[in-house]
Amino acid sequence: QRLHGTESGEPALLFFDAPTMISYQVPPKAKETTYCRKEDKPQECNELIGIDPKLATIPISHAEARKSTLGEFAGRGLFASQDIPKGASLDLDGSVKAFHVLPSTFSVIYDQYDGESEFASEEVSPLVAFVEGYGYGATLWGKEHYTVDSSIATFSNHGCNGTYNFGEKTDEITEMNIDLDNIPEFFCAKANVYSPVFERHLRQKSAMGGYARRDIRQGEEILCNYLAFDADQDQLKVEIANLRSQCAGETMGQITEYESWTE
Repeated sequence: QRLHGTESGEPALLFFDAPTMISYQVPPKAKETTYCRKEDKPQECNELIGIDPKLATIPISHAEARKSTLGEFAGRGLFASQDIPKGASLDLDGSVKAFHVLPSTFSVIYDQYDGESEFASEEVSPLVAFVEGYGYGATLWGKEHYTVDSSIATFSNHGCNGTYNFGEKTDEITEMNIDLDNIPEFFCAKANVYSPVFERHLRQKSAMGGYARRDIRQGEEILCNYLAFDADQDQLKVEIANLRSQCAGETMGQITEYESWTE
């Protein structure tokens, strides 16, 4: 959509095939290195490359999954099996192992799920429920795709009305205080100019999950803010309505609903 037409009317791109596209979506290390050697070093070269060795990290073995404490309709939850100090991150090693369901892959899956074949729909319905229920969508590649944590961190539930104890330190937007008539800039941010650093690291950074906002005691449920993962402005009002309904105890989440339906 950002390509401009040529004066001659000829195509602006020649021989732009799938391998070429992948080289932009997942650029090699050499392209990133050259990009960051600019005299005016881009800011993302300092912010996105690598992990601060001074950052306190807690292994996923310090957490456990069991029945959530959030009410009748809640499913599994993530709990601290040991104390987690304020400011510590969780499972940074696991963030690089997250499942990334690319737009083309999800399109094929959903075509089968929403197609005329009842057999195909039933076969892929568990996969669709897994991806949409445990994953978080984004449009980093122009079309919707999903990231799903590969560890039990995926069982972390939403902390209603700002009760979450894990997430970004400056994240104060909740499903209750968000003004849908004046959408925060977080949800309206335009795509950045192409950067090989963003393309190489944003998916990993989006899977890191944030930090403990306060000390989390052993046995306490670890809760995050699902709005921090919702970057699709078109679906925002629907997601807010779903969260408000679930927080009020009126409806159940997608995974619990699916498992109730298949029992």
